[in-house]
Amino acid sequence: MSNRRNPHPRYQMSHQASLLVGDQGCRVFCTLNDMSLTGARLGSVPLKAIPEQIRISIPHEDVLLPCRVRWVDGTEVGVEFTGNPQFLTNRFARDAETTWTEIDLNVPASRKR
Repeated sequence: MSNRRNPHPRYQMSHQASLLVGDQGCRVFCTLNDMSLTGARLGSVPLKAIPEQIRISIPHEDVLLPCRVRWVDGTEVGVEFTGNPQFLTNRFARDAETTWTEIDLNVPASRKR
């Protein structure tokens, strides 16, 4: 039996990520080692002191995740997600200029509510 407090399954991975720290978003490169619905474990974090509130940038997903630092163990950091992800691009659009309104307008009339 596991002694973990997080009831959600964790998914192992090894993705490049970065922490955005402070008001100016100072970028610190790290590795995303695993992730669950409520948080993540980061590795290779080269900081001696980490503020409580940070954002994780996952470049290949074009997303920023607001987080709270829950624990630090050497160069590993555990975080809890604290808000909605901020998507940097609209991955569903046909091109970068398409807006959500334009996508809605392209739905056939028979499928609109």
